Amino acid sequence: MQHLFKLIEDAKYVCWNRKREDSDVMRDIFWAHPDSVKLLNLFPIVLIMDSTYKTNKYRMPLLEIVGMTSTEKTFVVGFAYLECEREENFCWALERLKDLFVTQNKFPQVIVTDRDLALMNAVGIVFPHAVNLLCRFHIEKNVGAKCKQYVLKDRQESILNMWKDIMYCSNEKEYMMRLHMFEQSCVDTKVFVDYVKETWLTPHKERFVEAWTNKVMHLGNTTTNRVESAHWKLKLMLENSMGDLCKCWEAMNNMIRLQHKRIRASFQKSFYDEEHEHRNPFYQRLNTFVSTEAQRRIAEEYDKVEWVGTDKSICGCSLRRTYGLPCACELGQYKLMGEPIPLDSVHIQWRKLSMECELTQDTEDGSELDMSTEMNALWKRFRSLDVIGKRVLKSKVRELAFPSTSSICPPPEKVKTKGRVKKSKGMKPDGYDVYRDPSYFEHVNATYGEDIGSQPSQSKKRQASQSKKHPSQSSHSSKNLLLTQFPDIIQPYIDDIFDVAADGNCGFRVIALLLGFGEECWSLVRKRLDQEIVSHVTPYDRLFTGRIKEVRDSLMISDLGVQPMDKWLSIPDMSYVIATTYNIILVTFGLTFSMTFFPMRGSHSGSTNVRPIIICLEYDNWTLTP
Repeated sequence: MQHLFKLIEDAKYVCWNRKREDSDVMRDIFWAHPDSVKLLNLFPIVLIMDSTYKTNKYRMPLLEIVGMTSTEKTFVVGFAYLECEREENFCWALERLKDLFVTQNKFPQVIVTDRDLALMNAVGIVFPHAVNLLCRFHIEKNVGAKCKQYVLKDRQESILNMWKDIMYCSNEKEYMMRLHMFEQSCVDTKVFVDYVKETWLTPHKERFVEAWTNKVMHLGNTTTNRVESAHWKLKLMLENSMGDLCKCWEAMNNMIRLQHKRIRASFQKSFYDEEHEHRNPFYQRLNTFVSTEAQRRIAEEYDKVEWVGTDKSICGCSLRRTYGLPCACELGQYKLMGEPIPLDSVHIQWRKLSMECELTQDTEDGSELDMSTEMNALWKRFRSLDVIGKRVLKSKVRELAFPSTSSICPPPEKVKTKGRVKKSKGMKPDGYDVYRDPSYFEHVNATYGEDIGSQPSQSKKRQASQSKKHPSQSSHSSKNLLLTQFPDIIQPYIDDIFDVAADGNCGFRVIALLLGFGEECWSLVRKRLDQEIVSHVTPYDRLFTGRIKEVRDSLMISDLGVQPMDKWLSIPDMSYVIATTYNIILVTFGLTFSMTFFPMRGSHSGSTNVRPIIICLEYDNWTLTP
């Protein structure tokens, strides 16, 4: 815990924690990156939050909170490890979130969650004026699962289509009509109708039915998909669920740094790049001032002007209410007057194209940040205490001044006591993976078959067809050329070849790609390899025979562009570091040499935990061969 607080302090994170009342054991902890705090105050309108599991050896649930920028990029606001998912724990975490807002009258207008009653209650307590929407995706899946259980198979598709009509009806009158039709169609399955009405419609229809959700500016966020995607990216970084909080923090920090890099790039793209469609004089006041994503939505809405005109009753003004952008009838008026779209017709959310801003004080006189009264009271209290009292007070103040001296302890590791211990050779320990347990609807699908007309199956078909048309990132001829460089005896065993970008970082791109991060995470690989060398200087100094500084210098780069030859991934020097850092068996093929490298630490004989990886150097470019 002391090391964790030192990492948090050095990175200038905002952090809170609290202990159990009867001990120094940590109960809950919340942290947020300083740039994430800036983004939160720039884009506070909509927040999405959800808990995930299997991220740490203490089996503590992780509450992740994300938002959306003007370029529709997801950013992580903060993480909270909680002792348990009770209303009181969620309230504590949301109170810490509330403290991140510089201006106390600019809290989120919309908060999207799933149907976690404890979290929903906490949102209502801490942010009473925010609209709490529920994830439509999970609602649709759960209703679909119940439908499979209670409705005859030949009627399931029509019933689910009626349910979708209810969710996406445009007004309350249409809602009542659609609901009546649904009830008449399900008259012989009262149990199913009661479930739908008692679980979803009666208590929560205002939180997910479009007739009500379109009255608030949710910026298109009606599901928890953004935070679910953030969970997935984090777990790619974590690799397993057996790490301590330091490892979790490092993975989160790396993920956030990459995230902020992409957000800055999206801002620059909107500021400098002008799409061909937006060069029309109609958009001249928006270019470089409004994000490209917002202009695209306006352009899509403009296509409706031909049949909407300026009639508000036909338009419905959905884009204005939900996105804060000019809707078809407004655009029709500007077209009729022959004027370009005015900048002030676009909500300020879409006009922020930089995160390089300073957080200003909430009060003009700065009294909110003045600590003189508190410090004077602290000194006065300190002088009035006896020796023991002074020691106690000093220890408390010392923990605030020097977090790395904290006496707080991590929670005890939770061990599953049910069931016998598996002793199969080579198997990973129970709970090692980070993958979530199946949801309720997935269990139902496994029993009754796939979803009727489900999007995932269609997506899989689409991905399969695309993979047949475009089986890799390079062309067929290029792949065939690369394939011929391997020995004939090996070629039949090669499933695919990925040819990464040749920019001097290609070797590190390969390692990032094979580990599942994506080749754009190559800079993290450089950092991780350098950390490995620094952590084990003695064996690497012997391995490199006094060249350890030269090897480390090859990992250090001054910019993210094309790298000179002395910064390339070198064989065999870096291969030993890669194999040891990621616990893999690294096989390298080249035009003139082929070598195999094993981890220098740990046991790999007969273990299935150590996987072989093959990389190939062809025509001065690294390629990955699974």
